[in-house]
Amino acid sequence: MKKCASCTKDLPDAALHCVFCGAKQAPAPASSPAMAKTVMGYGGNAELDALRAQAAANAARGAGSAPPPNAPAAAPYSAPRSNHPSGPPPMGGPQQPSPYGAPPVSAANAATMFVPPGGSPGPGPMGPGPSAPAYPSAPAYQPPTPYQTPPAYQAPPGGNAQRAPAPIAPVQASPPYLASQTAARAGRPIEPWKDTMRIMMFVWGGLLLAAFATPISLEPLAFNWDAIIHAPGTAKLAPLIMASVGLLSIVLGAMPLASAARGMIAMILGLAGVFVPALINGMPPWPLLVSMVGTVILIPSLLARHEYRDASLPRILITVGAIASLVPYIVPQHGTIMLVELFKGAIEAPGALKILVILVLVNITMVVLSLLAWLPSPASGGSKPIAWFLILWGLVMHVAFLFLIGEPQIIEASPYTGLMQWVAGGGIGGSGGGGGGGGGAGMLGGMTMGVAYLAIAGYGTASVIGKQLE
Repeated sequence: MKKCASCTKDLPDAALHCVFCGAKQAPAPASSPAMAKTVMGYGGNAELDALRAQAAANAARGAGSAPPPNAPAAAPYSAPRSNHPSGPPPMGGPQQPSPYGAPPVSAANAATMFVPPGGSPGPGPMGPGPSAPAYPSAPAYQPPTPYQTPPAYQAPPGGNAQRAPAPIAPVQASPPYLASQTAARAGRPIEPWKDTMRIMMFVWGGLLLAAFATPISLEPLAFNWDAIIHAPGTAKLAPLIMASVGLLSIVLGAMPLASAARGMIAMILGLAGVFVPALINGMPPWPLLVSMVGTVILIPSLLARHEYRDASLPRILITVGAIASLVPYIVPQHGTIMLVELFKGAIEAPGALKILVILVLVNITMVVLSLLAWLPSPASGGSKPIAWFLILWGLVMHVAFLFLIGEPQIIEASPYTGLMQWVAGGGIGGSGGGGGGGGGAGMLGGMTMGVAYLAIAGYGTASVIGKQLE
C-alpha cells in the first residue's frame, strides 16, 4: 500500500490516481525479478531451479528401477493383427512403448465400458471367450397371484375404529357376441306368440259369440240361450260353454297378462270346448276319442315345431299325436281295417260320396306328412301349414257335407246349422249339439271338434310348450 500525495489516504501500489481526491499518483517502482510473486508466494529463480533439478533427478532414478508393487499386471501379449494394406492407419499416431515392457495397447484392445482390457469382445460361434464376464441369468417367469378376497375387517376390542370399505372385485369383461349366438337365438325365440295369441283369442272368441247369437231356427225363432233356459240337464252345457269361452277369450285377450298365463288359460278354455260337449252324453267310441286326443296333441306341437326348430320336444309330441290320429284307421275294427275300406270307397263309392272319402284320405296324408318335422333345422317341414289344415278341417268337411250330401236350403231354415255350426263343432257329419259324434260317421265327417276351440287350444298349448323351450 502507499499514501496519496495529496490527501495522504491509503491507496494500492498500482493506483495511478487517488480514488478519494483524484490527484495523480506517481507510478510504483518495478519489483526485482528475485521477488516476483508466484502461485506459491514470493520466491526467486534460484528456488524454482532447485525444484526443477530435484524433479529431474527423481525421474532419472525411477527409469532404471523395478515397477512399483501396486502397478497393474500387464495383459498377455498377443500378436498384432495385420492390417489390410489399403486400410487407414491406426488412430492416435505411432504407439509408444510401455515403460513396464508391456505390448503397446492398440485401439482394438482398448478398454470399454463393457469389456475390460484384453478381454473377449463377446461370445463367438464356439461360445464365450476365456475372459468374457459371466452375466446373471434372467429370473424365471412367475404367473400373477390370483385375486383373493381379503378377510373381513374386525375392529379391535374396545375401539371405535371405522370399518374399512370392502375391496371391489375385478370386473369380468363380457365375452364378444358371436354370429353363432344369433343363429342359436333365432332357433329358440322368446314368446313368439305374444301378439298372435291375443289376435287368436279376439278373432275366435268373437266368432263363438257370433255363433251363439245366430238363430237356431227361424220358424219358430229360437236361439242358443233358449236352449240354456229350456233344455234339460246336460243339454245346457254345449251352448253355455260356447258363450263362456267366447266371452272369456275376448276379455282375457284384452287384459295385460303374461304370455305364459294367457296361453295356459287359452289352453284350458279350448280343451273344455273340445272335450266337455263330447263327454256329456257318455264316453264316445274309442277310435273317435283316440283320434280327438291325437289331433289336440298334433296341432300345438306343429306350431311349436315351426318356431323352435332346434328343439326335440315338439318332434316327439308330433310323433305321438300322429300315431294317435292314425291308430283308428289302421287297427282292425269288427274284422275290417278302416284305411283299407277308405281306399275301396275312393274307387267304388258313387259320385259325391267318393269326394268325401278322398277328402278323408287327404286328411290322413297330411297327418303322415306331419312327420316331416324330423327334418333337421332350419327346415320347418311345413309344420305351420299342416297345423292350420288340421284346424280348419272341420270347416272343409262342413262345406263338403253341406253342398255334396246335404241341402243348402237348410241355411234358410236354420242359419246356425248351415253357417256357424263348424265354429263350435258337432256339424252335419257328427251327432250335433256341439258334442261328439259316433263311430265311423263322426270320423268320416270330422265335425266333432269346433274350429274355434282347436285354434284357441292349439295356440294356448303351443305357448305353454314354447315357454319350456326358451
